[in-house]
Amino acid sequence: MPLLPLLLTLTGAVELPASAVSALDRGEFRATPAGFRVIALSHLADGCAAQVADDPAGARSCVERAYARALETRPKGARLDDGKHGLWLTHLALILGDSDATGPCLDEDAHHQVAKGLAQASLADPTAHAPSYPGRRERWPADQAATLAAIARFEAAHGGRLLQEPLARYSTTLARTSSVDDGLPMSEVHGYGTGKLPRGCALSYSVRYFAEIDPAIARDWWERYRERYLVDRALLIGFREWPPGVERKADADSGPIIGGVGAAATAFGIAAARAMGDTVLAARLEATADLVALASSADRATARAATSTLAEAIRFQAAHQAAFRPAR
Repeated sequence: MPLLPLLLTLTGAVELPASAVSALDRGEFRATPAGFRVIALSHLADGCAAQVADDPAGARSCVERAYARALETRPKGARLDDGKHGLWLTHLALILGDSDATGPCLDEDAHHQVAKGLAQASLADPTAHAPSYPGRRERWPADQAATLAAIARFEAAHGGRLLQEPLARYSTTLARTSSVDDGLPMSEVHGYGTGKLPRGCALSYSVRYFAEIDPAIARDWWERYRERYLVDRALLIGFREWPPGVERKADADSGPIIGGVGAAATAFGIAAARAMGDTVLAARLEATADLVALASSADRATARAATSTLAEAIRFQAAHQAAFRPAR
């Protein structure tokens, strides 16, 4: 049995992991918490939109279904225009950006409301971070990187100048709060808990999204990150979840940690590597992801995380990630 998830043909050239077909067709998400389902859907939509040149109809169908399912995951009380449910709104907007890439916008009015609300929520916060969840005081740079990418996609498709000020203020916040050890963004700007530590899952995620906005800054992060966090033991290569010299247990964000290599950091790192044009490393990271999946099979909880709809969606998107290069 192959290590990669079983792929089912959607239509024409577009293929999806079997768990993704279940999510899109029946709203069934394997081992994926309700709050993270919209993230899985946006990764599926991104992976499908990247294949639009090969199969326009298949890519469009996938994006349309991802958007419909994303609306079903709407948190109670969430409004499109207020930005308080920043994580959900961000990934909804990313899917709408995919609809622009595959045809007419699925809902231009909603897209404008969400993008404007996210920009306003970012500017209303002293750290220039839209709240990921209402009532939470934490502000996560990785989530805001995705938020800025969502605003950038709206602006590229529909015009306007929503991105400039939130991006400038975000950059100012990171310049003030980044780790003094390596210049990488802290995982949480206030430093709550382990927030002062740059984390592999957040750094891989940030590089992937920030490459859409400013490839030069993304590359600077990538080079620092790769130098400090990459673990290369020939057969096992991947990214650390915690900084060198720090050993902590795995948590919900990191996924399993095997041999010092973080599952989420490495999985998101595949897309980050491809975004940076580092195709050789991306291929090696994919091989490690297969090994981690195999090693996880002995532990039920770990195996469940490794084969979740979210995990398979992340790898699906990574397989189709395009490279971004700084403008000359």
